[in-house]
Amino acid sequence: MTPRGGGHERVYGWLLRFYPADFRARFAGDMVQLFRDQLRDARAGASPAGPARTWLRTLPDLLMTAASEHARRDRTVAHSLATTSPSTASRVLGLAGILGGAVLLVVFVVDISPELNAVRIYLFLIGVMAIVIGAHRRQASVAPTVALLGAVPALLANGWYIVMMVLASGRPHPFAGDFGLVFFAAAVAISLTDAAFGLVTLRLGVVSRWGALALVIGSVLAVTGIDRLGLTSTIFGPLSQVGIVLTGIGWILLGLDVATRRSPSKAQPQEAPQRS
Repeated sequence: MTPRGGGHERVYGWLLRFYPADFRARFAGDMVQLFRDQLRDARAGASPAGPARTWLRTLPDLLMTAASEHARRDRTVAHSLATTSPSTASRVLGLAGILGGAVLLVVFVVDISPELNAVRIYLFLIGVMAIVIGAHRRQASVAPTVALLGAVPALLANGWYIVMMVLASGRPHPFAGDFGLVFFAAAVAISLTDAAFGLVTLRLGVVSRWGALALVIGSVLAVTGIDRLGLTSTIFGPLSQVGIVLTGIGWILLGLDVATRRSPSKAQPQEAPQRS
């Protein structure tokens, strides 16, 4: 519950809904009180623009910290004392995912040759698999079965597409005939399993929810851009491009989280979140 007050305080209290529920339960009252004190000090200056200045300082900070709390919703007040640095494996997996997401976006910046495009796709698929493994290492500690259901299909689908890429090397028309149909199925499987992995990640909230949300939306939109579906000449053409961008951003955000997120220390058990 947030303290009642004037219109400014009520609006601020409503905006606190952007924070996770356990964070609001702990800190919302103190945050509203601090905002009320800041408004009082601003009004004491006898300037009509005082409250506006308070909002200009407060709103960007609120939105940024709310996003940060959703990305690290397991953080506690003693976070820095109760955590350890990311492992080398987590950093390597996270960096591979960041690279994979970045190379996916390269074609929107520069033109590349077919040979380099194949390398780009390999790097992207390897990066995706690295993030799935890195995120699964954390998600399994929260919900082992659900985490496995999200990770295994994504790993199999991306591995399948890598195999198809290898087999297609040297073929003059790899997207035609029965082989092309299998290639098409592999591409659809990637989008659907990546979206499913994003949904699991979004639900568990162990790693970046913003990255997971971008991945879910991006993967669903990107599948409409597969040539065999014949949708690229419609509105789905631009939407599929938006989907590719969102997918790249999603994997980059997840990679940053996997590479930099501090883990709970074994010596100091993590404090259980308070329920609102």
